[in-house]
Amino acid sequence: MAEVAYAVAKDLARLLKDEADLLSGVREEVEYMKTQLKRMHAFLEYANVHPTENPIVKNRVGEIRDIAYEVQDVIENFFINEQRRRKRRSHCMLGFIKRHACTTLIDRHEISVNIENINKKIKEISESLPSYGIDQGSTSEVIEPRRPQPLLPPDEKDIVGLDQEVKEIMGRLRDGDGRRCTISIFGMGGLGKTTLARKVYIRAKASMQFGCLDWVTVSNEYNEQQLLLGMIKEMMGEKYAEEYSKKRLSKTDLAGELKKFLENKKYFIILDDVWNTNFWETMSCAFPDMNNGSAVMITTRYKDVAKSFDPNTPPIEMKFLSYEECLNLLVKKAGLHDASSCRVELLGPANRIVERCGRLPLGIVVFGGILSCKDRTATEWWKVAEKIKWELSKKPDDCIKVLGLSYDDLPMDLKNCFLYFSLFPEDYEIDAKKLIRLWVAEGFVQETEENTMEEVAEEYLKDLIGRCMVQMMEEDYIGGVQTCRLHDLMRELSILKAKEIRFLDTKPKPSSDARRLTISETTEEGEGQSVFQNLRTLLSFNEDSHLPYFCHRSPRVKVLHWTDCNNDSLHCIGRKYHLRYLDFCFSDWSWSPKFPRFYNLQTLKVSKGIVYVCNISRLCKLRHLILLDGEGCNTAGLEGMKDLQTLIGIKAGDWMKSDLPKLTNLRTLNISNYEGRLHEPEAFVRSLVQLKHLVTLHLSGHRIPSLRTLSGLVHLLELEISGEINGPAPRSHEELPPKLNKLVIRQCEPKHYPIAMLGKLPSLRFLQIFFYYDDGIWQMKKGDFPHLQVLKLHEVTRIQEWTVDDGALPQLQRLAISFCDQLKMLPDGLRHISTLRQLSLEITRGTPLESRVKKETGEDWDKIKHVPMIE
Repeated sequence: MAEVAYAVAKDLARLLKDEADLLSGVREEVEYMKTQLKRMHAFLEYANVHPTENPIVKNRVGEIRDIAYEVQDVIENFFINEQRRRKRRSHCMLGFIKRHACTTLIDRHEISVNIENINKKIKEISESLPSYGIDQGSTSEVIEPRRPQPLLPPDEKDIVGLDQEVKEIMGRLRDGDGRRCTISIFGMGGLGKTTLARKVYIRAKASMQFGCLDWVTVSNEYNEQQLLLGMIKEMMGEKYAEEYSKKRLSKTDLAGELKKFLENKKYFIILDDVWNTNFWETMSCAFPDMNNGSAVMITTRYKDVAKSFDPNTPPIEMKFLSYEECLNLLVKKAGLHDASSCRVELLGPANRIVERCGRLPLGIVVFGGILSCKDRTATEWWKVAEKIKWELSKKPDDCIKVLGLSYDDLPMDLKNCFLYFSLFPEDYEIDAKKLIRLWVAEGFVQETEENTMEEVAEEYLKDLIGRCMVQMMEEDYIGGVQTCRLHDLMRELSILKAKEIRFLDTKPKPSSDARRLTISETTEEGEGQSVFQNLRTLLSFNEDSHLPYFCHRSPRVKVLHWTDCNNDSLHCIGRKYHLRYLDFCFSDWSWSPKFPRFYNLQTLKVSKGIVYVCNISRLCKLRHLILLDGEGCNTAGLEGMKDLQTLIGIKAGDWMKSDLPKLTNLRTLNISNYEGRLHEPEAFVRSLVQLKHLVTLHLSGHRIPSLRTLSGLVHLLELEISGEINGPAPRSHEELPPKLNKLVIRQCEPKHYPIAMLGKLPSLRFLQIFFYYDDGIWQMKKGDFPHLQVLKLHEVTRIQEWTVDDGALPQLQRLAISFCDQLKMLPDGLRHISTLRQLSLEITRGTPLESRVKKETGEDWDKIKHVPMIE
């Protein structure tokens, strides 16, 4: 609960600094509140480290939490009212000024009375704290040091001890009698069931023995209809999933459609995290047994579920790691190579941690993450070891409590960030940028002199990943995190901790005093006019939820994320003065909102649907404008949006000359419909070069400025160009943006980006080329593309020969070649790229490559047979 008082105290400090004029008359009282909240934060920290069953102390903890929330509400309401008055005053006639002045005095009196009452409560609580053994001197804010942790790549290279299990399962898949193979894996949470299944999935994909593969996460909260639609989307395509959803097909009909699709295919489906014995009974009809060697595999925590899957096939039971494997895994996660490289004095506490973790992989990984943030001294490591009071293997129910030590070890800034994961559905893969914007809107992050709030939040996320509390699922190619998620036990921990401090609720109860509500299941509207008075955050992940019901009854909501909206449901949003974050999918054709009341909006994101933004100048605090299907945005007033960092879904126009250079904080810019004949390329480039912080740029249209003219974008990491390029071609790689990590080019003449020149870019990690029209030979020489990890070629239609010298592409991991119909053969040099892990080939029938890449018999097979995964 310390995190609540801590966060509010930081908010008060910011308000005292930034809004001193508005707080005149109550400044001393607000200073007192801030000081006392910091002192109470110290008490809560003490109570957290020294847990007690003393009911008086527990009551004090609850009272402090309530006071912190009350402070937050009073200050928040005062500022919202003041902002509304400022807007009205700027438009009203002189005759109304006196009336507004009187209103201001009344509000100042009201906040003064409220603060006085709160301070009385604070004083009563504060005077009682020393009676319970709390050191009065502990009033200063403690800043806990944190070492930046390197990001762990989203693979399983550090997981040990599963080779035998993988070999056994692959044998079953390979040596069956033709009937549909059913395999089940069971074991307690944290033993590595999903890791084993993922390894098998990768091996099966690489073997090319299955025509259809899919990974399905089931979880305890699954909905059969949504699960079937998800499988149809992945296997049959999004078109069919949308069609069946609109037709509202029943579960039986959906299963029948999936069965028809799979009947003529050899498939392998993994169903991860199955919780009950009825699941397979209701779902098995979707997976036909055509006697062609198809297979289905499940993972589950429960032996009875594993046995019910196929009573005639013994399930695979996950075992605990050996002692040696545990020790090696622990020191690897702590940042060392293996146990042999660990100093003797560290082996004592390391061995104790292994013993107390009961050889449970998840426990080992989490505590390795804690050690990675500590000094490598015996004293620091013993402090961690002594905190573990239970053995996970002997008391599985205590696993969450033990993992809770990783939460207790978090710096205060990170605790709320970790708790926020509890709002997302089980096994939900979270977009990192969305998560960061949510943290900022919630007020969890403060900017520094060197970094924006978003940059600070990104470091928080990397820290949580470095501590092994959050799993990175996908890495982007400009040095950050693409998506992330929590292990299910970590999610249980986050929910447990969040409910302790009224951080969230998962059921819509008007009587709840929780500040956040998440909806992931179908909900029914409540009765009467009940109001969710305390609700600040409303996240829905279910299309059937009722937005108007919740929105009308949540007057103070600041964060609103809704999966599916229509015109009727959006009317309720207009009076949300507190809104900082608005993110929705829009099922109707268009919406033309008016924003006079969204004074505090920081993020506006429309993932689907067309929004006509008519008075954007009123969104003066906007940081991120994302219109993924955006058709219209009146750019008048855009130049005044000094905080804007993301601008996506806006059309080219005259604003690029006058307004764009004033958006000096832009990090991401996406402009469509560019037309060089109309938009003065020289003026546009001059505007772009003034955006000193620009990291990502997407341009589409005709006669786009030459890459050569963009060389002044010295901080640009990601560039995507779609359309005809106009202007002089670059003469060397030194005339290209120097720090490019990711480059995507569509429908451009090759003279503007010759392969030989791109190969000299020192930082390029991702290159994707569409519709490259050229004759002759591609040649990649030794040393070219020194850091390229991903190369994707799509319809590079006229390239016939491609050579790769030994020493070129030394770090290539993924190669995709799609419909390059004139290419005669794969480069011989591919055989020398030992780093290549994945090769994807889409080949038109009857083209030269079709026969050359056939497994074992093709002339090019020897060049690629070392690649683990070939699709």
